[in-house]
Amino acid sequence: MKKRKLALAVAIAALGTSTVWGSGASAAEKADVRGGGTSVDTYELDPVDVEGRRAEEGAENFTATEGTVGFLGEKSAMETPFTTTNITKETIQSFSDPTQPLDSVLSISPSIRPTGSILHNDFQHRGFRANGTSTYVNNVPGMFTQFNAPMFAVEKTDVISGPNSGLAGTGTHYESTAAGGIVNFTTKRAHEDITRLTLTHSGHSMGGFYFDLGRRFGKNRTWGVRLNAEKVDGETAVDGQKVKSAGIYINLDRQDARSKTNFFTGYRQNEIVGGQRWFKIGSNPDGTPKISRLPAVPKASRNYAFDGMDKESYGWMMILNHEQKFSEDWKWFLNAGLLRNKLNKNVMYEYSALTILDDAGNFDLRAQRSSTPQRAHYIQMGVGGKFDTGAAEHEVTLAADRAWRAREAVPDGTTVYSLGTGNLYTGILNQHSMANTAYDTSMNNKTSIKGVSLVDSITFNKWNMILGVHHHSANVKSYNLHTGRVSSSVDSSATTPTYALSYRPTEDITVYASHAEYFDVGAAVATKYANGGEILPPSKTKQNEIGVKYGNKGVLYSLALFDITQANNIEVTRNSRLYLEQNGEERHRGVELGIGGKIAPKWSLAAGLAYMRATKEKTKNGAQNGMTPDGQPRWNGTIMARYTADEKFGAFARMTYAGAAWTYDEKFKVPSNTVFDLGVTYKTRLGSVPTTFGLTVYNVLDKEYWMASRSDKSLYLSTPRTFALSMAMDL
Repeated sequence: MKKRKLALAVAIAALGTSTVWGSGASAAEKADVRGGGTSVDTYELDPVDVEGRRAEEGAENFTATEGTVGFLGEKSAMETPFTTTNITKETIQSFSDPTQPLDSVLSISPSIRPTGSILHNDFQHRGFRANGTSTYVNNVPGMFTQFNAPMFAVEKTDVISGPNSGLAGTGTHYESTAAGGIVNFTTKRAHEDITRLTLTHSGHSMGGFYFDLGRRFGKNRTWGVRLNAEKVDGETAVDGQKVKSAGIYINLDRQDARSKTNFFTGYRQNEIVGGQRWFKIGSNPDGTPKISRLPAVPKASRNYAFDGMDKESYGWMMILNHEQKFSEDWKWFLNAGLLRNKLNKNVMYEYSALTILDDAGNFDLRAQRSSTPQRAHYIQMGVGGKFDTGAAEHEVTLAADRAWRAREAVPDGTTVYSLGTGNLYTGILNQHSMANTAYDTSMNNKTSIKGVSLVDSITFNKWNMILGVHHHSANVKSYNLHTGRVSSSVDSSATTPTYALSYRPTEDITVYASHAEYFDVGAAVATKYANGGEILPPSKTKQNEIGVKYGNKGVLYSLALFDITQANNIEVTRNSRLYLEQNGEERHRGVELGIGGKIAPKWSLAAGLAYMRATKEKTKNGAQNGMTPDGQPRWNGTIMARYTADEKFGAFARMTYAGAAWTYDEKFKVPSNTVFDLGVTYKTRLGSVPTTFGLTVYNVLDKEYWMASRSDKSLYLSTPRTFALSMAMDL
């Protein structure tokens, strides 16, 4: 978009004697401009983006050249000494159909590999498990859940690869961590007036209704409101898998010369019936597998859920972001969030996975019921500013934050109900009884974290150095589900540094080296060990990365080499006694290549390719030293291309590749897979109404394959070919 600058006279007429700031103001500009003898601190106003965003000019690009980088704010990729992927609304619109998992959008980053389903929105970030709980929304951590994410309310997504506690706040994640990096979703703002109704049809019978309303108002259009609503109901391409979702979100923003404020809130209910995608390989009592070979891939469109399998959640969130200037160069800021969510139906297989028992593909229908109502709070306050020390320019941020999360659970949630038997290849389920869905809940655990961060970005000529330190302390309380009393309380703390050095010999080239770390919370040692009751420190993840970025004619190229080590707890035998100690280690080493931008007037491209060698470095008695952890392929990559023939017609394609990966401690190798997606868009008018028709075909060749995922002998079954139609009308 073309950023508007208000001339000095216009600023005075509109704002009177109010103070405005401009980084380029001279002493002459600050002189008395009203002809009197009194001088006022009034001069050219910094650009205020209220009509649109620069990204709108390149809306057909899958990736952008700038994005949010935690405490550093909005930064160009050339100024960021880490691997970044800034995902635009074009990617979100093209690949976020509700029949597809969250990783359908994120996989354009070379650091991210798809490993999930719409039931479990997991993905791998540089080899570490992540999901919605380990992501950020408007720079606030932990506001999404593991369940299906509301991408219809998201405008863009910024991915920063590598552990980075020092660049963002500290969240109370569960079932995953941000050890692989930061994923920050930015909600839709009212950059321009919009009234859009979108109707969709996908899968077998899934109909969708989306309403998008945006308006700017007030003096100088400093206020904006964006409303997004969703209603989805029907069957996906998996036989018998049904999705029913309804949600509404509102984003209110205000921006003037002195401050920026954004408030986001909304409610959503989401239910998925059936559609089992997660499988495990059964184990004998001695730890050997119950199968002798990797199971053949079953029919991907078949539903392996038992009758009554149901997952439903509902809840709401509020997020507030505010920046207020003290002066031309200094500001204070606030980021706060509140989440209330209840997974009120979670009738699933035992531990959510179907367990394969033999080479014939037989399994038992073993069901569990659980519920995880949760409440999460987050608040962060800080100051940031710029100052010079000689020829060096400093950009400093000091922030303190606190996060809380409380989760409930079903007291008899470990009870398993035997409902019958089934077979992978016949698809026949012999179910003799229905699952028990009634339950009560009580407090399960509470986590609180207090953190403080200091970051200084120092620029000297063509050099930039980032120095940062982060410290947080955590407390985790576990509760007896039957008595409601605290059964254990664990306190832990740790400090992590962040430092980076980059050099820009020209505006088009950046060379950098960086070190970053991440840690979560500590754990108490169980009483079965000789050191029972001891508090083990949080497991740190440490990364060293070197890279180069090159921007030329609208295309950004990046190449990075990284080396990550993560500590973990393992059993150690000393003097014939068994201890649990933080003496284990896993290592991920790799190289990533990213390309994104317009390669020709009518062509845009985004591609990511990664090679990663993951190994277990320190294991119990050294038995698995050097082995590859489950679900870690050497190669993965994605390439997207879009062709815009004219103002009416466009077409796009995507190819996603995942290399072969081991599962069950290198006993079974899961073959590689390549998946193709195709789409077209056509803009026309229905009467006087501008209308865009879209068709996307996911998994065009209807490829059926296993995905190796997690480190627990797991397999995920692919999603079958899915047609997704859309009609968007600008009213």
